[in-house]
Amino acid sequence: MGATLEARRPSLLGVYTGLVILALLLPLAYLIPLSLNPNGAPRIPLEPTLAWYEAVLSNGDLIAALRQSVTLGLLTSAIATPLAFLAAMGTRNVVRRSAVIGVFLLPVFMPGTSVGLGLAVYFQLFEIELSLWTMLVAHVLWAFPFAYIIVLTSMASFDRHLIEAAYDLGASEVRAFVDIELPHIRPGLLGAAIFSFTLSFNEFSRTTLVRSATDTLPTYVWGRVQNLGLDPTIYAVSALTIILSAVLLAVVGSLLIRTD
Repeated sequence: MGATLEARRPSLLGVYTGLVILALLLPLAYLIPLSLNPNGAPRIPLEPTLAWYEAVLSNGDLIAALRQSVTLGLLTSAIATPLAFLAAMGTRNVVRRSAVIGVFLLPVFMPGTSVGLGLAVYFQLFEIELSLWTMLVAHVLWAFPFAYIIVLTSMASFDRHLIEAAYDLGASEVRAFVDIELPHIRPGLLGAAIFSFTLSFNEFSRTTLVRSATDTLPTYVWGRVQNLGLDPTIYAVSALTIILSAVLLAVVGSLLIRTD
């Protein structure tokens, strides 16, 4: 009986996990068929159309906002990932590692509006004009803890005895790292970069308080909803964002699995 329960436990856990994920994603997935409705009604269409996606591509303001979000995402990824790597390298062998990790993870537990307001006050105090770069600061602060924990996790699964063996064979510290450890943690670095991009691309609460005159995609969507209400174009934009985020997060998951 005990063996039977032990055998069933993983399958029951898998079913429960699947149901939780379905409950979380179903409301988001519902936006995809809504974006295909020809009359813009909030219900599943009988005759789907891509007209609203064409409207998205012909909207100059929306394309500018998308370009801003992509630029911010790429810059955030390019900055947060190396910072996370250096932080992970510096803290994985410290004595009070738990305390140091806790400090690095603090931004995760701080409300986004509070962080954005604090940064806005800081920029105003030092007379720093709001621009792409002020938004970048907010995005890097948000993405860094997640990138850090991903890189640190990939490093934790690496067998340090391999490095010691390389030293015994005459390899320098740099050569041992490049030839042995880097290939192992590379999926973690790529995962951190993609996750940082995803977080930046979808960030709203911090961005809206330190943004420049040009919208990002989330602030554009919010402003359009405030002014015009929900419309099919918003459904199409949201559907594209959901699909892109899901694909990127799936890539991150597969990369992290490869490090195990």
